[in-house]
Amino acid sequence: MRVVQVTMTAAGTANWEKPVQIGPDQWRTNYQTFLVTRYTFANGRRVHVKTRYSGVDDINLDGTVTGGFGHIEGRDEDDDRLFGRVDWEVRDDYEGGIYTFLGGTGKWKDVSGEIRAAVWAVPEAPDQVMPPTGPIRFYGFIEGEGELSVPNLER
Repeated sequence: MRVVQVTMTAAGTANWEKPVQIGPDQWRTNYQTFLVTRYTFANGRRVHVKTRYSGVDDINLDGTVTGGFGHIEGRDEDDDRLFGRVDWEVRDDYEGGIYTFLGGTGKWKDVSGEIRAAVWAVPEAPDQVMPPTGPIRFYGFIEGEGELSVPNLER
């Protein structure tokens, strides 16, 4: 299988539902994220994918994310679909995702591999109370790189 270096760049919005308290200072919330993602391959080829994530974030009383996961569903400009999972990696001043790709259709058929990417996100309202008392929207940016096996990339 052909393994290639890939850079992933994305921007968009995420919506948190009203969190549920799971401990004295811990909360959990469902989220959906809507992004435009660009995958840039080592040979210079770029593929743009409309991407939606659905998952769960674990948060502290101040609203900082401490972990979580999501499922990835994407559709590119050729109408090929890409599927995967993201697991949040949070440590010190770093928040990022470990994106594991699980297959798809067309050029993404039999794709596998992993991309690690930092996440920057801010609430829509700068004075947002945390934890939120209702649904809120975030704006965010993701950038990282990794290696993917994409046996059907030339489709």
